Amino acid sequence: MFKWFLSKKKESKNSEKIECAEEPKPTEKTVSAQNKFDTNKMDWLINDSLLAFMPRELFMHYSDSNTAPDPQDPSWQNQGLYFWKEKEAFENKSLPEFFRNMDQRLFLINEVPDYISLVSGKAMPWFGMPGGGEKFFFRYDETTPVTLKEAHKLNIINYVEIVELNQDNLSVLNDRDNYCFLIDPYEVKYEDQLFYLNGEKISLAELYQKKKLLVLSVE
Repeated sequence: MFKWFLSKKKESKNSEKIECAEEPKPTEKTVSAQNKFDTNKMDWLINDSLLAFMPRELFMHYSDSNTAPDPQDPSWQNQGLYFWKEKEAFENKSLPEFFRNMDQRLFLINEVPDYISLVSGKAMPWFGMPGGGEKFFFRYDETTPVTLKEAHKLNIINYVEIVELNQDNLSVLNDRDNYCFLIDPYEVKYEDQLFYLNGEKISLAELYQKKKLLVLSVE
């Protein structure tokens, strides 16, 4: 039974080709069998996990500790105010090339208070980039933005990290106080205890392999 839509946070409103010198066919069969075993094992581990499923979108913002806070500085604005969906392509953001080398902080949006709005707009072509990406920010009113630092203090956002499962960290699947599963509700549907992607039934292991099911470390 899935621990569906449960979390410790309040819900939001809102290949490299390998050549073998000898006996290539047996090697291919061995790899295939191993992959099948790993898939089945992953499916079982996720199904048996105690982690909650959180149906939310993942967002990110850029961060450079050497950038001094300055509301008039576009470089700081694109770190301290504006943010993006995590899957948004860099070219769509119309940012200077040096932003590629900055840290990227991932977060989830919790409940937004009535006195704060979440707004967005399209990035115009700039810096040789096509733009078109959706840029987000919070604001109190039309002239007063909310910094991401403020939003964090107000518990509007919570920072997270993506955890890549391996043989050494499988214990996280039973630590629901510090970890959770994340799915994008706009991509993955859950109906009658089954998951669907693009209208097709899909296993949890396949969702994980396609990075449509993520394990997150939460604050």
